[in-house]
Order: sequence, then structure tokens, then C-alpha cells
Amino acid sequence: MGVLDRTVPAAEPVAEAPSLVTRLHGWVVTVDHKRLGIMYIVSGILFLLVAGSMATVIRLQLVVPNNHLVSPQVFNRLMTMHGTTMIFLVAVPILFGFGNYLIPLMLGARDLAFPRVNAFGFWLFLFGALLLYFSYIAGDGLSGAGSAPDVGWFAYAPLTEPPFSRGSSTDYWILGIALAGVADAHVRETVTRSAARAASAGPRSTTSRRA
Repeated sequence: MGVLDRTVPAAEPVAEAPSLVTRLHGWVVTVDHKRLGIMYIVSGILFLLVAGSMATVIRLQLVVPNNHLVSPQVFNRLMTMHGTTMIFLVAVPILFGFGNYLIPLMLGARDLAFPRVNAFGFWLFLFGALLLYFSYIAGDGLSGAGSAPDVGWFAYAPLTEPPFSRGSSTDYWILGIALAGVADAHVRETVTRSAARAASAGPRSTTSRRA
């Protein structure tokens, strides 16, 4: 009679789940276009909540005539920051996030052109957005006037001139928008390179070989 081997094989070691710090570090240093696209979209949604709170205050101010919930100066700042946030910090990054996520997949590319520039562009966008909101603290400038930008999100002259916008708030507006809006060059480069590669490959042959 044969003898049955009843030895139990040793259990394979279970890999430990990465810690929260490790996962956060992976997101901070990532150059993956999918993760960066998600980060753009999440950032846009967070700024949407901020802009929505401003819109709520604006509508409460306008709900009845002669309301004094906020002063005219604060109302102008809310209008400026709400419009700027909705256009440049919500609509643009959310659309850009979807493009960042989907364009390489649609083109069959491994990643966007210049992945490190892509990652740098996101952090530049985030820094510009935070710089814009830093104007609430540092917008007084040397003249001791003003706070957040109050020139409207369109920033038409002469509202941006010193007599109408004292302090450094308009400077923060210009710098914040400039930094937050320079992160799309590598997307155009990816599309251009993929189109050039497809054109250089030539048309595919549609003839089939007979056995």
C-alpha cells in the first residue's frame, strides 16, 4: 500500500498593503497620465465647491433689495473670484483632466509626450490656483488697500488701473491665471507626434493573401 503524504505546504507570505504615506507619495511623484488626469479632475471639483460657496453668498446678497449681507467691495471680490475660479480652476482643469486621461488611450500611446512636464504642469496649475487665493492674505500690498481681486473675472480696463484697484490683488490675479494656464503644451505635442507617426507609416494594405 502506498503511503499518503499529509504534509501541508507552507503558506506563501502575504504582501503587506502599502501604508497611507507610501500611497500618498506615489500620487505626489507620479508621472502617469491616468493619475494626473484624476488629480486634475479632483482639483477642479474641490475648486467647484469653493466657487459654489461664493455663489451662495452672492445669491443671498441678491435675494432681497437693499440687503446688507456683504459690503459692495466684498461683493465685487466674490464676483471676481467666483468667475475666475469657475472658468480657470474648474472648467479648464476638468476638461484637461479628461483629455489627460483619455487622449493617450485614444491614440494608442503609452503616455503623453514629456511625462515629467505633464506632472510639472499639474503642480504649476495647483501653485497658481493657491497663489490666486493667497491674495486674500497678501493682496493689500505696500499701499495697504484691497484684498482679493475685485476687477471682475474678465479684468477689463480701466478697472485694473491703480485708481480703481489699489494694492497687489490684480497682480496676484494675473500671476495666478498665468501659472494655472500653461499646462497643455504637451497634450498638443502628443497629438502632433501621433498624427505624424501615423502619416509616416502610410496607409495599411487591405488586400488579403489567399492560402
